Amino acid sequence: EQVSRTLEYAFDDFALSRIAIKRGDTKNAVALSTRAMNYHNVYSPADSAVRGVYANGTFIEKYDKYKKASFITEGTPYQYTWYVPQDVAGLAMLMGGDDGFNRNLDNFHATEQYWHGNEPGHQIPFLYNYSGQPWKTQKLVGEVMQNEYGTGIGGLSGNDDAGQMSAWYVFAAMGFYPVAPSVPEYVISGPRFDKLTIQLPESKTLTILAKGASSGKNFIQSLTWNGELTDKNFLNHFDINKGGTLMFIMGETPNMNWGVAKESRPFSLSGE
Repeated sequence: EQVSRTLEYAFDDFALSRIAIKRGDTKNAVALSTRAMNYHNVYSPADSAVRGVYANGTFIEKYDKYKKASFITEGTPYQYTWYVPQDVAGLAMLMGGDDGFNRNLDNFHATEQYWHGNEPGHQIPFLYNYSGQPWKTQKLVGEVMQNEYGTGIGGLSGNDDAGQMSAWYVFAAMGFYPVAPSVPEYVISGPRFDKLTIQLPESKTLTILAKGASSGKNFIQSLTWNGELTDKNFLNHFDINKGGTLMFIMGETPNMNWGVAKESRPFSLSGE
Protein backbone atom coordinates (compact mmCIF):
# COMPACT_ATOMS: atom_id res chain seq x y z
CA GLU A 1 0.00 0.00 0.00
CA GLN A 2 3.03 2.26 -0.55
CA VAL A 3 1.35 4.81 -2.82
CA SER A 4 -1.41 5.49 -0.29
CA ARG A 5 1.24 5.78 2.41
CA THR A 6 3.29 8.19 0.32
CA LEU A 7 0.26 10.42 -0.24
CA GLU A 8 -0.91 10.34 3.35
CA TYR A 9 2.57 10.77 4.81
CA ALA A 10 3.09 13.78 2.51
CA PHE A 11 0.05 15.39 4.07
CA ASP A 12 1.24 14.42 7.57
CA ASP A 13 4.58 16.09 6.87
CA PHE A 14 2.76 19.20 5.68
CA ALA A 15 0.73 19.35 8.89
CA LEU A 16 3.93 18.98 10.93
CA SER A 17 5.54 21.75 8.89
CA ARG A 18 2.79 24.11 10.13
CA ILE A 19 3.74 23.25 13.71
CA ALA A 20 7.40 23.88 12.92
CA ILE A 21 6.51 27.29 11.47
CA LYS A 22 4.56 28.18 14.61
CA ARG A 23 7.57 27.16 16.71
CA GLY A 24 9.92 29.25 14.60
CA ASP A 25 11.80 26.09 13.61
CA THR A 26 12.76 27.13 10.08
CA LYS A 27 15.05 24.17 9.39
CA ASN A 28 12.37 21.56 10.06
CA ALA A 29 9.63 23.67 8.47
CA VAL A 30 11.56 23.68 5.19
CA ALA A 31 12.43 19.98 5.38
CA LEU A 32 8.85 18.95 6.15
CA SER A 33 7.38 21.24 3.48
CA THR A 34 9.75 19.65 0.97
CA ARG A 35 8.63 16.16 2.01
CA ALA A 36 5.02 17.31 1.65
CA MET A 37 5.68 17.42 -2.10
CA ASN A 38 6.51 13.69 -2.27
CA TYR A 39 3.20 13.08 -4.03
CA HIS A 40 5.08 14.09 -7.20
CA ASN A 41 7.05 10.84 -6.93
CA VAL A 42 4.00 8.61 -7.44
CA TYR A 43 2.15 10.65 -10.05
CA SER A 44 2.24 9.27 -13.59
CA PRO A 45 1.66 12.00 -16.23
CA ALA A 46 0.90 9.37 -18.86
CA ASP A 47 -2.00 8.08 -16.77
CA SER A 48 -3.12 11.35 -15.15
CA ALA A 49 -3.16 9.34 -11.93
CA VAL A 50 -0.92 7.91 -9.24
CA ARG A 51 0.85 4.64 -9.95
CA GLY A 52 2.99 2.12 -8.09
CA VAL A 53 6.73 2.84 -8.19
CA TYR A 54 9.69 0.49 -7.81
CA ALA A 55 12.67 1.37 -5.62
CA ASN A 56 14.63 2.39 -8.72
CA GLY A 57 12.01 5.03 -9.56
CA THR A 58 10.33 3.25 -12.48
CA PHE A 59 6.56 2.72 -12.54
CA ILE A 60 5.11 -0.76 -12.24
CA GLU A 61 4.09 -2.35 -15.53
CA LYS A 62 0.75 -4.01 -14.77
CA TYR A 63 -1.66 -1.17 -14.10
CA ASP A 64 -5.29 -0.11 -14.37
CA LYS A 65 -6.16 3.08 -12.53
CA TYR A 66 -9.83 2.08 -12.37
CA LYS A 67 -9.19 -1.15 -10.44
CA LYS A 68 -8.04 -1.89 -6.91
CA ALA A 69 -4.30 -2.36 -6.57
CA SER A 70 -1.90 -3.72 -3.96
CA PHE A 71 -0.20 -0.34 -3.63
CA ILE A 72 -3.49 1.42 -2.72
CA THR A 73 -5.40 1.18 0.57
CA GLU A 74 -9.09 0.32 0.12
CA GLY A 75 -9.58 1.88 -3.27
CA THR A 76 -8.28 2.44 -6.77
CA PRO A 77 -5.31 4.50 -7.95
CA TYR A 78 -7.72 6.95 -9.57
CA GLN A 79 -9.57 7.47 -6.29
CA TYR A 80 -6.38 8.12 -4.36
CA THR A 81 -4.96 10.45 -7.03
CA TRP A 82 -6.91 13.35 -5.53
CA TYR A 83 -5.52 12.92 -2.02
CA VAL A 84 -3.24 15.96 -2.06
CA PRO A 85 -5.23 18.28 0.21
CA GLN A 86 -2.16 20.35 1.05
CA ASP A 87 -1.41 21.24 -2.58
CA VAL A 88 -4.39 20.93 -4.91
CA ALA A 89 -3.01 23.70 -7.12
CA GLY A 90 0.26 21.77 -7.43
CA LEU A 91 -1.63 18.63 -8.41
CA ALA A 92 -3.48 20.68 -11.03
CA MET A 93 -0.15 21.81 -12.47
CA LEU A 94 0.89 18.18 -12.87
CA MET A 95 -2.30 17.64 -14.87
CA GLY A 96 -1.63 20.57 -17.19
CA GLY A 97 -3.26 23.39 -15.24
CA ASP A 98 -6.87 24.18 -14.46
CA ASP A 99 -8.23 22.89 -17.77
CA GLY A 100 -6.42 19.54 -17.54
CA PHE A 101 -7.35 19.17 -13.88
CA ASN A 102 -11.02 19.89 -14.56
CA ARG A 103 -11.16 17.51 -17.53
CA ASN A 104 -9.59 14.76 -15.43
CA LEU A 105 -11.90 15.42 -12.48
CA ASP A 106 -14.92 15.52 -14.81
CA ASN A 107 -13.89 12.15 -16.20
CA PHE A 108 -13.43 10.77 -12.70
CA HIS A 109 -17.03 11.58 -11.86
CA ALA A 110 -18.40 10.63 -15.29
CA THR A 111 -16.90 7.15 -14.91
CA GLU A 112 -18.54 6.85 -11.48
CA GLN A 113 -15.25 6.49 -9.63
CA TYR A 114 -16.24 8.64 -6.67
CA TRP A 115 -16.74 6.47 -3.59
CA HIS A 116 -18.14 8.37 -0.63
CA GLY A 117 -17.80 5.33 1.64
CA ASN A 118 -14.00 5.66 1.61
CA GLU A 119 -13.07 8.63 3.76
CA PRO A 120 -9.82 9.65 2.01
CA GLY A 121 -12.05 10.69 -0.89
CA HIS A 122 -14.32 12.98 1.13
CA GLN A 123 -12.54 16.12 -0.03
CA ILE A 124 -12.96 15.33 -3.75
CA PRO A 125 -16.35 17.06 -4.32
CA PHE A 126 -14.82 20.30 -3.01
CA LEU A 127 -11.80 20.37 -5.33
CA TYR A 128 -13.41 22.38 -8.11
CA ASN A 129 -13.08 25.42 -5.84
CA TYR A 130 -9.33 25.20 -6.41
CA SER A 131 -9.59 25.09 -10.20
CA GLY A 132 -12.01 27.87 -11.13
CA GLN A 133 -15.29 25.92 -11.28
CA PRO A 134 -16.84 26.17 -7.79
CA TRP A 135 -20.38 25.74 -9.14
CA LYS A 136 -19.54 22.09 -9.81
CA THR A 137 -18.66 21.66 -6.14
CA GLN A 138 -22.02 23.18 -5.19
CA LYS A 139 -23.81 20.67 -7.43
CA LEU A 140 -21.79 17.62 -6.39
CA VAL A 141 -22.07 18.20 -2.66
CA GLY A 142 -25.85 18.36 -2.96
CA GLU A 143 -25.92 15.13 -4.95
CA VAL A 144 -23.80 13.32 -2.37
CA MET A 145 -26.06 14.50 0.44
CA GLN A 146 -29.09 13.29 -1.46
CA ASN A 147 -27.76 9.96 -2.70
CA GLU A 148 -25.33 8.73 -0.04
CA TYR A 149 -27.33 9.33 3.14
CA GLY A 150 -30.65 8.03 4.43
CA THR A 151 -32.60 7.87 7.68
CA GLY A 152 -33.11 4.09 7.72
CA ILE A 153 -30.88 1.12 8.50
CA GLY A 154 -27.71 1.39 6.45
CA GLY A 155 -28.23 5.11 6.04
CA LEU A 156 -24.49 5.74 5.79
CA SER A 157 -22.60 4.58 2.71
CA GLY A 158 -19.49 3.68 4.72
CA ASN A 159 -18.14 2.95 8.18
CA ASP A 160 -18.65 6.02 10.38
CA ASP A 161 -15.01 5.94 11.55
CA ALA A 162 -14.74 8.41 14.44
CA GLY A 163 -17.99 9.95 13.16
CA GLN A 164 -16.47 11.20 9.92
CA MET A 165 -19.33 10.13 7.62
CA SER A 166 -21.78 12.00 9.82
CA ALA A 167 -19.49 15.00 10.27
CA TRP A 168 -19.19 15.32 6.48
CA TYR A 169 -22.97 15.66 6.21
CA VAL A 170 -23.12 18.29 8.96
CA PHE A 171 -20.39 20.37 7.31
CA ALA A 172 -22.07 20.02 3.91
CA ALA A 173 -25.40 21.13 5.37
CA MET A 174 -23.70 24.23 6.84
CA GLY A 175 -22.12 24.89 3.44
CA PHE A 176 -18.38 24.50 4.01
CA TYR A 177 -15.79 21.78 4.67
CA PRO A 178 -12.21 21.51 6.06
CA VAL A 179 -10.44 20.02 3.03
CA ALA A 180 -6.95 20.34 4.52
CA PRO A 181 -6.89 20.07 8.33
CA SER A 182 -4.07 22.23 9.73
CA VAL A 183 -4.95 24.91 7.17
CA PRO A 184 -7.34 27.29 8.98
CA GLU A 185 -9.78 27.41 6.06
CA TYR A 186 -13.10 25.85 5.08
CA VAL A 187 -13.96 25.38 1.40
CA ILE A 188 -17.41 26.73 0.57
CA SER A 189 -20.09 24.59 -1.07
CA GLY A 190 -23.21 26.54 -0.04
CA PRO A 191 -25.70 25.87 2.78
CA ARG A 192 -28.69 23.54 2.48
CA PHE A 193 -30.83 25.41 5.01
CA ASP A 194 -32.30 28.91 4.83
CA LYS A 195 -30.88 29.78 8.25
CA LEU A 196 -28.38 28.19 10.61
CA THR A 197 -27.08 29.46 13.92
CA ILE A 198 -23.84 28.16 15.41
CA GLN A 199 -23.06 28.88 19.03
CA LEU A 200 -19.38 29.71 19.47
CA PRO A 201 -17.20 30.06 22.57
CA GLU A 202 -17.49 33.20 24.71
CA SER A 203 -21.21 33.58 23.83
CA LYS A 204 -20.43 34.47 20.22
CA THR A 205 -22.72 33.41 17.37
CA LEU A 206 -22.20 32.61 13.69
CA THR A 207 -25.39 33.11 11.68
CA ILE A 208 -25.65 31.65 8.15
CA LEU A 209 -28.46 32.97 5.97
CA ALA A 210 -29.28 31.42 2.59
CA LYS A 211 -32.88 32.14 1.60
CA GLY A 212 -34.27 29.44 -0.68
CA ALA A 213 -31.48 26.93 -0.02
CA SER A 214 -33.84 24.43 1.62
CA SER A 215 -36.23 24.55 -1.34
CA GLY A 216 -33.78 23.88 -4.15
CA LYS A 217 -31.81 27.08 -4.64
CA ASN A 218 -28.40 25.46 -4.22
CA PHE A 219 -26.12 27.62 -6.38
CA ILE A 220 -24.29 30.59 -4.85
CA GLN A 221 -24.95 33.89 -6.60
CA SER A 222 -23.08 36.08 -4.11
CA LEU A 223 -21.84 36.12 -0.53
CA THR A 224 -21.45 38.79 2.11
CA TRP A 225 -19.55 38.51 5.38
CA ASN A 226 -20.77 40.98 7.99
CA GLY A 227 -22.26 43.11 5.22
CA GLU A 228 -19.21 43.13 2.93
CA LEU A 229 -19.30 41.33 -0.41
CA THR A 230 -16.67 38.64 -0.84
CA ASP A 231 -15.65 36.59 -3.85
CA LYS A 232 -13.51 34.16 -1.84
CA ASN A 233 -14.76 30.58 -2.10
CA PHE A 234 -13.35 29.69 1.32
CA LEU A 235 -13.78 30.88 4.91
CA ASN A 236 -11.04 31.69 7.38
CA HIS A 237 -11.45 29.79 10.64
CA PHE A 238 -10.26 32.61 12.86
CA ASP A 239 -12.56 35.14 11.18
CA ILE A 240 -15.75 33.14 11.56
CA ASN A 241 -14.78 32.02 15.07
CA LYS A 242 -15.21 35.66 16.12
CA GLY A 243 -18.89 35.40 15.19
CA GLY A 244 -20.87 37.33 12.62
CA THR A 245 -23.21 36.83 9.70
CA LEU A 246 -22.68 35.03 6.42
CA MET A 247 -25.40 35.92 3.92
CA PHE A 248 -25.62 33.81 0.78
CA ILE A 249 -27.76 34.86 -2.16
CA MET A 250 -28.78 31.54 -3.70
CA GLY A 251 -30.22 30.64 -7.09
CA GLU A 252 -31.47 27.69 -9.11
CA THR A 253 -28.76 28.06 -11.80
CA PRO A 254 -24.97 28.39 -11.41
CA ASN A 255 -23.20 31.73 -11.25
CA MET A 256 -20.07 30.87 -13.22
CA ASN A 257 -18.37 34.13 -12.24
CA TRP A 258 -18.45 33.82 -8.45
CA GLY A 259 -15.33 32.53 -6.69
CA VAL A 260 -13.43 31.63 -9.85
CA ALA A 261 -10.45 34.02 -9.73
CA LYS A 262 -7.11 32.63 -8.58
CA GLU A 263 -7.03 35.03 -5.65
CA SER A 264 -10.45 33.70 -4.57
CA ARG A 265 -9.24 30.13 -4.14
CA PRO A 266 -8.19 28.22 -1.00
CA PHE A 267 -4.62 27.65 0.16
CA SER A 268 -2.22 25.39 -1.73
CA LEU A 269 1.39 24.77 -0.74
CA SER A 270 2.67 25.55 -4.25
CA GLY A 271 1.26 29.07 -4.01
CA GLU A 272 2.62 29.81 -0.53
